[in-house]
Amino acid sequence: MSSRVWVLLPAFNEAENLPPLLGDLAETIRRWPGGAPPVRVLVVDDGSTDGTADAARGAQGDLDLEVIVHAVNMNLGAAMRTGIHHVLESGADGDLLISLDADHTHPVELMPEMVERANAGADIVIASRFQPGAEVHGLDGFRKGISACASVLLQGMFPGARDYTCGYRCYRVTLLRWGAAHYGPHFLNQEGFSVMVDLLLKLRRKARRIEEVPLILRYDRKRGASKMKIVTTAWTTLRLLGRRFCGNPTGP
Repeated sequence: MSSRVWVLLPAFNEAENLPPLLGDLAETIRRWPGGAPPVRVLVVDDGSTDGTADAARGAQGDLDLEVIVHAVNMNLGAAMRTGIHHVLESGADGDLLISLDADHTHPVELMPEMVERANAGADIVIASRFQPGAEVHGLDGFRKGISACASVLLQGMFPGARDYTCGYRCYRVTLLRWGAAHYGPHFLNQEGFSVMVDLLLKLRRKARRIEEVPLILRYDRKRGASKMKIVTTAWTTLRLLGRRFCGNPTGP
């Protein structure tokens, strides 16, 4: 059994989405089969201008929650760096870290199964859009097509997982600690959404078991506009894949 489960929520202007997400998380912890492990929630407010940090604190309830605030928006890569480094400084080797989007599109009800898989020996558990039973609600055909093409490309270049771009994952803290020691300042050196792809590419070199569980993605309940710039993200990710495929595992 894991000692503690850390839930990392990088957030930018998610004041409307965090309260229902945290409410769902509290209910999931209450209904956890066999009783929940200790769960600590870490919200990294990446320079929001809509009161995201206050919204998180106001919806805390009985959750063990901490909010870290960036004074200015520095992008998803910086929020992930802040959150993961905090867990590595404060967490134990037996802990698990679950990262997911703060926009309420990722179902927190999936966490008990992900933790169970990790406790059974998986080093990384991915909530995947490309497993039998997965569903995607509220996403247009163009975005679905881009995701499917990315999955095929990544599987061909880097076998071992099907969904490299979804940020809903469970990691062993020991594996993250290895990544930080092995790659040093290059471990989390991507600034935008490509940080999620790069993190998996780096950790798969050490991970013994990567498992995927079907994800029911709920874009239909997200409030507010998407933060992802499709063309910029696609171009940045393609450049990253070229560098990694050609043997540069660390560079920007």
